[in-house]
Amino acid sequence: MDERRPKNPGGEEKKYPWTAKRAAAAAGIVLLAALYVLTLVSALIGTEWAAGLFRFSLGMTIAVPIFLWIFIWCVGRLTNRHTIASFDILSSNPEERKKMENAVREEMEKTEE
Repeated sequence: MDERRPKNPGGEEKKYPWTAKRAAAAAGIVLLAALYVLTLVSALIGTEWAAGLFRFSLGMTIAVPIFLWIFIWCVGRLTNRHTIASFDILSSNPEERKKMENAVREEMEKTEE
Protein backbone atom coordinates (compact mmCIF):
# COMPACT_ATOMS: atom_id res chain seq x y z
CA MET A 1 0.00 0.00 0.00
CA ASP A 2 1.29 3.47 -0.85
CA GLU A 3 2.17 5.40 2.33
CA ARG A 4 1.63 8.78 0.67
CA ARG A 5 -2.07 8.20 0.00
CA PRO A 6 -4.39 9.68 2.61
CA LYS A 7 -6.58 7.29 4.54
CA ASN A 8 -10.09 7.69 5.83
CA PRO A 9 -10.73 7.16 9.55
CA GLY A 10 -11.79 3.57 8.79
CA GLY A 11 -8.32 2.80 7.40
CA GLU A 12 -9.24 2.41 3.73
CA GLU A 13 -7.51 4.51 1.10
CA LYS A 14 -9.15 7.74 0.04
CA LYS A 15 -10.21 7.67 -3.62
CA TYR A 16 -9.81 10.84 -5.63
CA PRO A 17 -12.59 11.64 -8.11
CA TRP A 18 -11.86 11.92 -11.80
CA THR A 19 -12.36 15.61 -12.48
CA ALA A 20 -12.39 17.29 -15.88
CA LYS A 21 -8.86 18.59 -15.26
CA ARG A 22 -7.56 15.15 -14.39
CA ALA A 23 -9.27 13.55 -17.40
CA ALA A 24 -7.89 16.24 -19.74
CA ALA A 25 -4.37 15.73 -18.40
CA ALA A 26 -4.63 11.96 -18.85
CA ALA A 27 -5.98 12.42 -22.38
CA GLY A 28 -3.10 14.79 -23.18
CA ILE A 29 -0.54 12.27 -21.96
CA VAL A 30 -2.13 9.45 -23.96
CA LEU A 31 -2.37 11.65 -27.07
CA LEU A 32 1.29 12.69 -26.92
CA ALA A 33 2.50 9.16 -26.17
CA ALA A 34 0.49 7.73 -29.08
CA LEU A 35 1.80 10.45 -31.37
CA TYR A 36 5.41 9.73 -30.40
CA VAL A 37 4.98 5.99 -30.91
CA LEU A 38 3.33 6.56 -34.30
CA THR A 39 6.14 8.90 -35.33
CA LEU A 40 8.81 6.41 -34.22
CA VAL A 41 7.16 3.49 -36.02
CA SER A 42 6.72 5.61 -39.15
CA ALA A 43 10.38 6.61 -39.09
CA LEU A 44 11.57 3.04 -38.56
CA ILE A 45 9.40 1.70 -41.38
CA GLY A 46 10.52 4.53 -43.66
CA THR A 47 7.21 5.82 -44.95
CA GLU A 48 7.10 8.89 -47.16
CA TRP A 49 5.13 10.94 -44.64
CA ALA A 50 7.49 10.29 -41.69
CA ALA A 51 9.07 13.76 -41.94
CA GLY A 52 5.69 15.51 -41.96
CA LEU A 53 4.52 13.39 -39.04
CA PHE A 54 7.68 14.32 -37.14
CA ARG A 55 7.03 18.04 -37.68
CA PHE A 56 3.40 17.56 -36.62
CA SER A 57 4.60 15.71 -33.51
CA LEU A 58 6.94 18.56 -32.62
CA GLY A 59 4.14 21.09 -33.04
CA MET A 60 1.75 19.06 -30.90
CA THR A 61 4.42 18.74 -28.21
CA ILE A 62 4.09 22.50 -27.81
CA ALA A 63 0.37 22.91 -28.55
CA VAL A 64 -1.12 20.18 -26.32
CA PRO A 65 0.43 21.38 -23.02
CA ILE A 66 -0.52 24.98 -23.84
CA PHE A 67 -4.10 23.92 -24.60
CA LEU A 68 -4.25 21.92 -21.36
CA TRP A 69 -2.89 24.86 -19.35
CA ILE A 70 -5.54 27.15 -20.86
CA PHE A 71 -8.24 24.55 -20.13
CA ILE A 72 -7.16 24.18 -16.47
CA TRP A 73 -7.00 27.96 -16.12
CA CYS A 74 -10.52 28.33 -17.56
CA VAL A 75 -11.92 25.67 -15.24
CA GLY A 76 -10.32 27.45 -12.28
CA ARG A 77 -11.77 30.80 -13.33
CA LEU A 78 -15.27 29.38 -13.91
CA THR A 79 -15.31 27.59 -10.55
CA ASN A 80 -13.55 30.43 -8.65
CA ARG A 81 -10.85 28.08 -7.42
CA HIS A 82 -7.12 28.45 -7.25
CA THR A 83 -5.36 26.06 -9.65
CA ILE A 84 -1.79 25.47 -10.69
CA ALA A 85 -2.54 27.55 -13.80
CA SER A 86 -3.68 30.58 -11.79
CA PHE A 87 -1.80 33.83 -12.17
CA ASP A 88 -2.07 34.67 -8.46
CA ILE A 89 0.40 32.11 -7.18
CA LEU A 90 1.64 34.27 -4.30
CA SER A 91 -1.82 35.18 -3.01
CA SER A 92 -3.01 31.60 -2.50
CA ASN A 93 -1.69 31.41 1.08
CA PRO A 94 -1.65 34.82 2.84
CA GLU A 95 0.37 33.64 5.88
CA GLU A 96 3.12 32.14 3.74
CA ARG A 97 3.20 35.27 1.59
CA LYS A 98 3.71 37.46 4.70
CA LYS A 99 6.51 35.19 5.92
CA MET A 100 8.18 35.40 2.52
CA GLU A 101 7.81 39.18 2.37
CA ASN A 102 9.25 39.57 5.88
CA ALA A 103 12.18 37.31 5.03
CA VAL A 104 12.90 39.30 1.87
CA ARG A 105 12.58 42.59 3.76
CA GLU A 106 14.99 41.39 6.48
CA GLU A 107 17.45 40.21 3.85
CA MET A 108 17.26 43.58 2.07
CA GLU A 109 17.89 45.39 5.37
CA LYS A 110 20.94 43.20 6.06
CA THR A 111 22.43 43.96 2.68
CA GLU A 112 21.86 47.71 3.10
CA GLU A 113 23.84 47.80 6.35
